[in-house]
Amino acid sequence: MTTSKTIVILASLAGSAAAFTSISAPKTAALHMASSVNEDSRPIYDPFNLYGENSAERMTGQVRTLEPKVSVTKPIVDPMNLYSDKTQVDEGVDMSDALPFVARPITLNRQMAGDVGFDPFNFADSEENLLWQRKAELKHARIAMLAAVGWPLSELFDKPLAQMWDMKPLLGFGDRVPSILNGGLAKVPPLYWVAVLAVASAIELKDMNNNDSNDGLYSKTRMDVAEIQNGRLAMMAIVGFAVQEFVTKIGVVNQTPIFFHPINEYVEYFANHVVSV
Repeated sequence: MTTSKTIVILASLAGSAAAFTSISAPKTAALHMASSVNEDSRPIYDPFNLYGENSAERMTGQVRTLEPKVSVTKPIVDPMNLYSDKTQVDEGVDMSDALPFVARPITLNRQMAGDVGFDPFNFADSEENLLWQRKAELKHARIAMLAAVGWPLSELFDKPLAQMWDMKPLLGFGDRVPSILNGGLAKVPPLYWVAVLAVASAIELKDMNNNDSNDGLYSKTRMDVAEIQNGRLAMMAIVGFAVQEFVTKIGVVNQTPIFFHPINEYVEYFANHVVSV
């Protein structure tokens, strides 16, 4: 009797265990399959292009880009009249004044002084970048205008002032201004560079703390247009000064004395040295 009861109990336990096993095994397999599916379907971001074009991840579309794809429809323009079918050419496209064969950038909408639609590298691709670029352009333009005047004046008055104050002149060989290309910057006192950095830093910090620093950037008065146009010309001129002196080894004043000396001195020099020959 006892033996039969023991057999019945063991059989019941075995059946219960089998029942639990038959249920838990499919659940475990299902959970494993679900996790594997979720893991395989997760997107893969590949900024360094580590997955090849024929890799399984890229072929199945798991490799994603960090930024969403943006489709941009560019207008078709025909400045050289190459299209025989004019229906393919977009009419009414606002073309750049500086580069008439390309469309005007979207951010350059003629609201700023001197806006001629020149941005071939798309630096001003947003309103924020446009304002930052305009501030930088104005600062460099104003500095270049001062430099374009100061460069020849230093060649004219450096030696007389140095002689008056019993100091060594800073002009180099050929009466050239100290510059990166000409050399001679080591002769400038370090205190001067400290003062320049201090003043420039103070101006920049003041501008950064000024919440209304964007005011006036969209002004288009006659003086605003003249300032930016003359500033752009001055930036080209100061680069020309540096390259010209580096190549010729002669100061700009000595190369073109008619612009910096009284006309009678130039006429007298021309009569004595050129006509007599």
